[in-house]
Amino acid sequence: MSKRNLLNPLLALSLTLPVVALADTGNVTLYGAANVSYDFINTGTSTAGVQGTSIHKVSSNASRLGFKGSEDLGDGWSGNWQVESLIALDNAGGTFATRNTYAELGNKQYGALLLGRYDTPYKLSTRKLDPFGDSIGDNRSLFGGVTGSSASVAFDGRQPDVIFYKSPTIEGFSAAIAQVNLNEAATTSAVAKASATSLAAMYDSGTLHGSIAYETHKLDTVRIGGKENALRAGLGYNFDDFVIGMAFEKTSDTLGGAAAPAACAKVAAGTNCLGHSAWYVTGKYTFDSNIVKAAYTRVGNLGATANSGAYQLSLGYDRRISKRTTLFALYTKLNNERAANYGLGNTAFSSGATPSIGAGAAPSAVSFGMKYAF
Repeated sequence: MSKRNLLNPLLALSLTLPVVALADTGNVTLYGAANVSYDFINTGTSTAGVQGTSIHKVSSNASRLGFKGSEDLGDGWSGNWQVESLIALDNAGGTFATRNTYAELGNKQYGALLLGRYDTPYKLSTRKLDPFGDSIGDNRSLFGGVTGSSASVAFDGRQPDVIFYKSPTIEGFSAAIAQVNLNEAATTSAVAKASATSLAAMYDSGTLHGSIAYETHKLDTVRIGGKENALRAGLGYNFDDFVIGMAFEKTSDTLGGAAAPAACAKVAAGTNCLGHSAWYVTGKYTFDSNIVKAAYTRVGNLGATANSGAYQLSLGYDRRISKRTTLFALYTKLNNERAANYGLGNTAFSSGATPSIGAGAAPSAVSFGMKYAF
């Protein structure tokens, strides 16, 4: 038999075996989203006179690829799993299994228990209220605690090492609680392991959405020590074509005197350093295949630091050209007070995120893009 004749059946077999293996795993779904934009960014000028610059770039906004599956175990029980990865479409990069990735045992009557990496209940309580989510206009520029700026660890997080319970939904009501180990590598008794506890209660009727959530972080002694807490409430209402949403949060901590974040080293030991109030309002109107939307986010002073607040205004237009594909355009501007140093976007979800060039800067951006979900 010639080499070519031998290779043909071997090649066919190599292509068939993965398909057979996949079929044996039960119900497996491939899904994802390609969310890319071209952003025109002006970083602004800082209070100290540092001149900003203009940046033109292609950005990948939480583009993702995932696999998930489920098996009916009988008597209302099911086994579920998911592996979801961030895909950086603008530079052909990405990271495997860094989005929600878990194994879950669920029951229609008793709820579900999952282990792995997952969004905290605190984050889930209001994420659906942000029509600019996963773009440079996302409210997480200011809202939810920005790691190193307005929180030691962001409260709107997707944490690893999570044990997560979510209740069944009864007449629109549901609840969730999660316990997180933030410092898995800490193994000695001299190092207090960092941990987080997050819980939320939610109501969703399709027309009305309401939620209240709480999260606390116990931080390890090697990094900074202390604790930080956050309380949040959210409300959304759907008037057919017009949707409004609002959310408020209050954080507090005992990070004063800590070495990091740097601002806390100047504050008395054990006092509130980054604790603040923040609020968010939004509205969107849908007509035919068009959506116009606006949002305003405001964060107050951090602890006792004067002039450390900021606000962000975002305006946008979406055009749905099919069930899966949406074109979009938006404008967003973030104004820092003299002692505030926030940037646009968030590096956790967007390669278009742009840090502030210094306190007092007022970065802005115009973004045009397309999102394809499958």
